[in-house]
Amino acid sequence: MFSSRFFSQPKTLSILFFLLALIPRTLALGRFDTVDEAYHWFERAEQFLRFFQRGDYASTNLIGHPGVTTMWLGAAGVLAHKLLASWGGLNLNDHDLHRILLRLPVAFVNSLAPALAYPLLQRIFAKRVAFLAILFWATDPFLIAHGQLLHLDALLTSFLTLSLLTAIIAFGDDLLHWKYLLLSGIAGGLAFLTKSPSIILLPMLGFLALERSRRSASLLQSSFALLTWGGIGAGVWIALWPAAWVNLLGTIQRVFIQVSYDGGSPHGWGNFFLGKAVEDPGPFFYPFAILFRLTPWATFGLMALAFMLLRRVRSFQQRRELKLLLIFTLLFTMMMTFPPKKFDRYILPIFPALNIAAAIGISWLFDHLRQKWHFQITDMLPVSIPTRPLRPFVPSPPASLLPRFSLPLIILLLANVAWYHPYELAYYNPLLGGGKVASKILPIGWGEGLEQAGAYIKAQPNGCERPVAVWFWPMMPPYLCSPAVRMNWALEQGKVDYAILYLDQIQRNDLPEVTNFLQKNFQPVQTVQIQGIDYAFVYSLPQPVAHPLNVVFGEGISLKGYTLDTSKVVEKGVLTLTVQWQVQKHLSEPVSLFVHLLDAKGNLLSQIDTLPGGPRTPSDLWQPQQFITWIHPIPLQKAIASGNYWLALGLYHPKTGERLPLKTLPPPNAPPDGPNSLLLPFTFPSK
Repeated sequence: MFSSRFFSQPKTLSILFFLLALIPRTLALGRFDTVDEAYHWFERAEQFLRFFQRGDYASTNLIGHPGVTTMWLGAAGVLAHKLLASWGGLNLNDHDLHRILLRLPVAFVNSLAPALAYPLLQRIFAKRVAFLAILFWATDPFLIAHGQLLHLDALLTSFLTLSLLTAIIAFGDDLLHWKYLLLSGIAGGLAFLTKSPSIILLPMLGFLALERSRRSASLLQSSFALLTWGGIGAGVWIALWPAAWVNLLGTIQRVFIQVSYDGGSPHGWGNFFLGKAVEDPGPFFYPFAILFRLTPWATFGLMALAFMLLRRVRSFQQRRELKLLLIFTLLFTMMMTFPPKKFDRYILPIFPALNIAAAIGISWLFDHLRQKWHFQITDMLPVSIPTRPLRPFVPSPPASLLPRFSLPLIILLLANVAWYHPYELAYYNPLLGGGKVASKILPIGWGEGLEQAGAYIKAQPNGCERPVAVWFWPMMPPYLCSPAVRMNWALEQGKVDYAILYLDQIQRNDLPEVTNFLQKNFQPVQTVQIQGIDYAFVYSLPQPVAHPLNVVFGEGISLKGYTLDTSKVVEKGVLTLTVQWQVQKHLSEPVSLFVHLLDAKGNLLSQIDTLPGGPRTPSDLWQPQQFITWIHPIPLQKAIASGNYWLALGLYHPKTGERLPLKTLPPPNAPPDGPNSLLLPFTFPSK
């Protein structure tokens, strides 16, 4: 058995925090693609590696985000895939494995960040705060959701937070801590290599240097430290971007162009806020996004912190450090509010700081309640609230950091993650109504759920026959056995069997003519729901028939139309009948179809008894609202002469022979064919 002393070691806890963060970030790496990964980042990682390997360094200037850390990590995944394939047993064309390995290095780095932040937070705040903050960070569904993707925002979050925390320590005392300044510069350089909003570090570092110079009357040293930090960050930026080796000015220019594009233009596909499709959601977008993405405990913690600050509690000594975190949160939110292009993931970098602030609030609240009501709750968390100066740093005596109430807390946090896994992207604050309310306020849907829609179509008997119309068509090939095509194909009858409407497309009102056409004329055969949110709607679309109908047999079996082809009667002695069916609900048992060929006097010339949807689709497998189309050949025993004829058809129970009720009256002059028989006239030869 491990002793409490073993668990009290910061290194041990850092390892445990790393594992706590890593497990949920790696368990579902291959479940689905996000739009940006499928459209951009999977291919960019491979291009980046290809250009680097052949020495074409200038071509590694692929995008001005600049996204270099994302591409390096994705390239590492590509190399791992090729290496494993070379050892045998792995298929290089395995999309799921390829996606997992491309994402795995990113998940590893984003899991490492809270583990590295733990000893930093111990130097800044009380152990209890550090413990709670890292627990909240490692198990935050919003951070987990993005921390496992080959994308930018989670990596930016990790590098920004580490750079800020090490900078707070470096500038925290009269004596500059150069080791932490070096680490902050490295993390800052990685942040600059990831995404342009990392520019927020410059005013933050300037503020830290100015604050220290006022405190220690050493402006020259603080300025030199600031320049040193900038030099380290710039060195990392240049050293890790091959394009900067051969064309430094071009790489810098590309970043400015990208910033101008992202900052000055709304999203090309529009946006959504407070129930309306908009170009720019405006200044209230991020406050709503933050509230809906917070966990309940972070929400309570921030409320407790606000109460603590309003009470001006004197016992809390780390006001400077808390103030810096809150200034960073406010500045970053304001910086992201000005551009018209807004998504909730753009505000992700403030969430570690919010979790730290929430940990401070909860820690203070526990001590406040203990002092007010005089009961003992110190075993609920590692150590009590008393704080200490940042320097000199004196390690606290070993104490159990996993007391009896910490384990239930960890179980609670992991249970919350498990509840939303593997769709942490679908997490929204349950205190505000969760995803059902959020879907009426914020844009939702980044590709999650489309894999379920594709799996449904792929499982259908006709799922591989014709293309599928979908808005995000380039990301669908791994999920379908037929081609994915642009959404407007759904307007052309006969081109597709299925169309997928996606929530994000509906919210932004993209291609409203297609959305209106589908929603007005059809009911979805499948709705993909995740955490109470209707993400995707699968529509079955009818193929064209010569004679549209809406004749109902029994309880909701509709004959939607038919086509009769007489062109092969002379050559092959066969009539070809195409029928199209639709049901309103699942059938409890299968039914059979009879088709009788009658002359004008009612004489039976030929007949077939068969399955109405063909042998591959028995009627008890029909899905509600799905169109079932099948071609039935009707062999003729002898040639028929020119004239007027009738087809009589109906449905019956194969076990009893009882026909299903038909409410349609027979047409005038129709010959008799028994009850519940639909009579359809035709002329041979047809013209």
